[in-house]
Amino acid sequence: MTYILTIDPQTATFEDLVPAAETLLGGGLIAGPTQSFYALMALADKSQALERLSNLKAGRHDDQAFLLLIDQKTRTSCYAREVTLEAENLMDHFWPGLLTLLMPGHSGLDPYLLGRNKTVGLRMEGLPAVRRLIRMVDRGVTGTSANLHGGKSPTTAKEVLEAFGSKLDLVIDGGPANGGRSSTIVDLSGPEPRVFRHGAVKIESIRQICPSVLD
Repeated sequence: MTYILTIDPQTATFEDLVPAAETLLGGGLIAGPTQSFYALMALADKSQALERLSNLKAGRHDDQAFLLLIDQKTRTSCYAREVTLEAENLMDHFWPGLLTLLMPGHSGLDPYLLGRNKTVGLRMEGLPAVRRLIRMVDRGVTGTSANLHGGKSPTTAKEVLEAFGSKLDLVIDGGPANGGRSSTIVDLSGPEPRVFRHGAVKIESIRQICPSVLD
C-alpha cells in the first residue's frame, strides 16, 4: 500500500516531511512534485532504490543517467569532481531553477547516476518543500519524471499513482505541478559548454551568462 503524504509544497515544514525523509533514508522509492512535473525520488547512495527506479523506467538507454536534485550550491562538489567558472556563473544566475548542469562526476558515484562520459547531472530544485526534504536527508535525490519511459510527464499525484500504484513506497501529493517544459540541460564536461537538451531556460538567456555555449 502506497502511503500518500499531502502537503503544500511552498509552506511544508520539516516536521511535515518526516514520513518522506524516513522512507528515503530507509532505501525507499517515492514520488513528489517539482517545479515542472512530478518526479521519482531515490537517494543518491541507495543502490537498491536506484535499481528499483531503473526497473520502473524500463526502456531507458544504459547511458541515460538519473539527474540529481540538490538543495544548495555547496552540495555540487559532493557529486561533481570539477566545477568550472562557467558552471559557477550559471548556478549563480539560474539556480534554483530549471537548468540542469552536466559535469564530470566522482568515480565513486553509483553507475545509475553517471552518463556516457562519466558526467553527473545536477539541478537545484525551486520548490521549498523539496529543498527542505533534501536538507533533511543530507544528500541529493533523483529527479527523473514520474512516468513510464516514453509516457507523458505527470503533473498530479493521481497520474503518478495510475502509472505506478503500489510500486512506490510513498507519494507526496503537493497539488498540481506547473507542467510546461522540462529543465534545459547544459553539458559542461567538454572543451566548450553545449546545450544537451532544450527546455524551460532558453539558450538566449544562457548565452547572456555563458557566451561560449554551443547549440
